[in-house]
Amino acid sequence: MKSFITTLFLLLFSSISLFAQQADVIRGVVLQQETQEPIPGAQVFINGTTLGTLSDSLGNFILKDVPIGIVEVVVRVLGFEYVSFKVNTNSIETEYRVELREKVYELDQITVSPDPEEWKINFEQFRKVFIGQGPFSDETKIKNKEDLNFEYDVKQNKLIAFAYDKLIIENKALGYEIYFYLENFQIDFTNRTNTFSGQTQFIPLKSRRKRTQRRWEVNRELAYKGSFLHFSQSLIANRSVDEGFVVKWEKREDKARYITRDTIATETYFQKVEQEEYLFRFDNFINVQFMGEFEDPSYLRSIASVFDSNPRTLVDYQVSSVTLLADSVRMDKNAYVYNPTDLLFDGYWSFESVSDMLPLDYSMLKKDD
Repeated sequence: MKSFITTLFLLLFSSISLFAQQADVIRGVVLQQETQEPIPGAQVFINGTTLGTLSDSLGNFILKDVPIGIVEVVVRVLGFEYVSFKVNTNSIETEYRVELREKVYELDQITVSPDPEEWKINFEQFRKVFIGQGPFSDETKIKNKEDLNFEYDVKQNKLIAFAYDKLIIENKALGYEIYFYLENFQIDFTNRTNTFSGQTQFIPLKSRRKRTQRRWEVNRELAYKGSFLHFSQSLIANRSVDEGFVVKWEKREDKARYITRDTIATETYFQKVEQEEYLFRFDNFINVQFMGEFEDPSYLRSIASVFDSNPRTLVDYQVSSVTLLADSVRMDKNAYVYNPTDLLFDGYWSFESVSDMLPLDYSMLKKDD
């Protein structure tokens, strides 16, 4: 069985037209918890989007063009514990008072003079999982990789990564700079699983060259098509079949894998539970085929093994599997997933990573526009 990757593409989800309507602004003030003094320069953003700002000299902030639905507001400043809270745009408060507590670092949280060669080996393993190995990975760079630290757990055979400040990632293929606040990262070598999660803020890159802008548009559309975000958005819009997705049941026993011949009804694994919310709920796995795009050759290289007696070849559609680590996984109507680490991906979606990330407020141009 190929490795699973738990994705936070909370990160990571864009939108077809669900962000077309806009709500009022979110206003607030950022204060030190102990002294009640204002904190200027705090980063305030809606998780997974391009929507963000800085608090002013009095600690005040304004977030504009907030999408209708449930959003996660994140407030961060170096030296303080971060705060995040969910806002339902149907009931926005007049002002949000955010109090940050000063962060105290434990002695064992400080890594001193790591071995350069060991760090380099760990970073290469980190990069393959975190940035990915897809078509946009070569143009995706971590600008402050020196802020990364690694620990290897010998007993559990795991590599753990952490950073005390945001990772600054430049994706020249998609035209974004990403601030990634890494909450969790580990490679489990024994079970061949990789997990990472965190909070993301996207800053669009700028270029006066129309050719560069057009390239970004084309690449963003390629990254979007067939992604889990695309799948989620199509389910919410009741257009999954029209968008090219075929869904079947999948069951696994030991090394055997069984997939039903017939497709399954959407309501058997995905339901609307409230006006603003949906959830995935099913047993075992769902097998998701996207018929609208070929697999990328780099995917085949990423899963290849010298021990394969019968290596697989590329197919003309993308195949992914999804299972749940909880009874259900809830998302809002903008496809913001509340607990993304409860989703476990195998197949093509496990191949896609940070280099394929798009912000929630990305809007793919309609074909008939």
